[in-house]
Amino acid sequence: MKTDITFNIDTDRLQSYSDEYIAALWHIAQVNPAPHADHDAGVLVEHIGREIILRWLRGVPVPVWNIQGRDYYHQQLIRFARWSGTEWVAGAAVLPTVPESL
Repeated sequence: MKTDITFNIDTDRLQSYSDEYIAALWHIAQVNPAPHADHDAGVLVEHIGREIILRWLRGVPVPVWNIQGRDYYHQQLIRFARWSGTEWVAGAAVLPTVPESL
């Protein structure tokens, strides 16, 4: 027998879910069959993980979105390309110049 199960996860409602349900969502998001670099799957896991962190640190006001894992890659990308509004254009970014005195 084969059964397909679909989960609809509303990240805007994560705060309203029980701890048990959030833990289950974490596991579901981790076993998601999406490709490894899938954007939406990564964003989902990030939102659930940050909700778990916020609950763990409940009562301790801590910023959880200031520094993100993707920041480094984004900085590297914008060194060599720019966003045109619909796609990344390679070689279009202005690279910083090195002073001649170095």
